[in-house]
Amino acid sequence: MARTSRLKVGSDAYYHVSSRVTGQQFLLAKAEVKRAMLDALERSAAFSGVNIAGFCIMDNHFHVLCQVPKLDAGTVPDEAVLERVGRLCGEKRLGTLKDELEAFAKAGDLAAISAKLDRFRARMYDISEFVKTFLETFRIRFDRIKKYTGRLWCERFNSVLIEDEKQLLRCKQYIEMNPVRARMTGTVVAYAWNTEGAAHNGNAFAKACLAWFASIVSGDSPFEEWMLKRCAQMTSGKILGGKAYVLAMIGLFADRLRSRSLRARGFADGMYASHGYRLAKKA
Repeated sequence: MARTSRLKVGSDAYYHVSSRVTGQQFLLAKAEVKRAMLDALERSAAFSGVNIAGFCIMDNHFHVLCQVPKLDAGTVPDEAVLERVGRLCGEKRLGTLKDELEAFAKAGDLAAISAKLDRFRARMYDISEFVKTFLETFRIRFDRIKKYTGRLWCERFNSVLIEDEKQLLRCKQYIEMNPVRARMTGTVVAYAWNTEGAAHNGNAFAKACLAWFASIVSGDSPFEEWMLKRCAQMTSGKILGGKAYVLAMIGLFADRLRSRSLRARGFADGMYASHGYRLAKKA
């Protein structure tokens, strides 16, 4: 079956991104591996210009909530490109890049300088490029830790297009409940590898994620019982939001969704999805 094309809208967009380890192996179980993934997420978001609203790293999969701003990467100044490369790759790689650009400048090859920097710009403000950068950055660190040579992810990452801040909040609450549903902990904040728990433990990146999230979402929403169940709509779908939004996006992306029976399928109060019709199973 042909793969569904990635859904991208022409404005600021929210996404729920997730992926599972091949064979459901617990390759992410060690704290050292989770730290490496969190570091890769921070570096990749800074490089790509993506805002992270929340995350949860489990032993065999991960979830990331993010906003991809609708900005023209071509307008990112050269100095900012270099700064972002440094955030992503470190000072050594940045030094090598600067040497290459200096050599081009001495040769009077300005076109080569532009082409080099434009290759980095092409990876910014795009959900596919962001996740690719994140997974590649993590894989480098993972291989150093585990000496693993096989395929890491069972398939390409899944992304769910989210309507607005209200749905984003409920999705954030849901993904941070993962360790509670898995009976790994009794409370969200007691788990060290989701946004709330990491921030509680003093992680500066997690605190920055919560601060950004608080800047776009005011207040909280009451806890809902369905969050204690595994909900296919949150991870297996393609579009998440109110009924009108889901129907509009189905119409917009009908040629990419490759299904003849798509509709807005309600699964919680005011929440609809384009896929994942089966009832959620208990944890």
